Amino acid sequence: MKPKLILCLALVSGGHLFAGEPMTNSLPQKLVHNWEYITFPWVLPDGKSCPSFLVGYGGHFGNDSRGFRLDIMIVTPGFFKTNAITARLYRANGEIVEPTVEGKKMLNSPIYISVSSSPGWTPDPQVMTWFPWGTNALEECWIEVSMGAERYWVEIPYGFDRNPTEPLPPSIPGGPPKFVPAMKSLTDHDHVMRWQNVHYDLGVIQNGWRLSLIQSNSVDAVSEVVLYREDVKIGTSTSWQTNSPTTTLQVLDGSGTTIGGHCIDVHIQDGGMERCNTYDIAQNGDDQRCWGQIEISVDDKSYRVVVPSSLYKNAHGHAAVN
Repeated sequence: MKPKLILCLALVSGGHLFAGEPMTNSLPQKLVHNWEYITFPWVLPDGKSCPSFLVGYGGHFGNDSRGFRLDIMIVTPGFFKTNAITARLYRANGEIVEPTVEGKKMLNSPIYISVSSSPGWTPDPQVMTWFPWGTNALEECWIEVSMGAERYWVEIPYGFDRNPTEPLPPSIPGGPPKFVPAMKSLTDHDHVMRWQNVHYDLGVIQNGWRLSLIQSNSVDAVSEVVLYREDVKIGTSTSWQTNSPTTTLQVLDGSGTTIGGHCIDVHIQDGGMERCNTYDIAQNGDDQRCWGQIEISVDDKSYRVVVPSSLYKNAHGHAAVN
């Protein structure tokens, strides 16, 4: 299987696919929100470098879930000689959560993962931590990470601060996400880190191909459908074609409404082993926060993954500046 992210520590892969499930106002409880990880920008809006953050479903090594996981990568070399990292999670209900006991120990225990064999190259330190799961009735949260004089506010879209193995919470009339009160007076040393993409692995599909979904919702929702195969021989017809197999994508909202997706780009990469189809999601939105499904068709087969409406409703992706 192709690695998802070189600098990523071992995050769980366990995407579930659901074919042919009927869509109702009350989603079947066997649907679970099994995502992989959330990515963030590698630089600040002004172009300055910053640590790289990765948020993931903390279960790994089987079903042993340690909680909601945060990885902090590309930490400045030498940082831990004179500094320490602190992290707290702020929930929309006003709760402030410290890392788990294990998470506190790991937060300032850097590890080094080498991704280059170049002479003289030294890897940057990185750390991880865990927070306990919340009940999260489709509420956003923020993780405050303090590193020396700088403070980073890591934005978590609603629907993710909850144990993915638990039954889905009901819909609520919450509207777009918001900042937490602790963020009212930000200084030049505070940096708001907007989430960028949420990654889902839908697993092996027909013909031994793999299917994954990369979902964003910055201004308009965008879905990137990724097909992967390993039986490619360079320069032969075994690599992907841009028009075969055919794919389509649509969103099934919790209200029962179907929201269309329009393919705006197809490109082949990784020596022909990977094909990416990018879809614009038609603008949609109201104040209801709910669970929907993204349905991907590959030729005559269909696959669904359950997602919170923070990933597809207009204005629900990011907290607006007041």
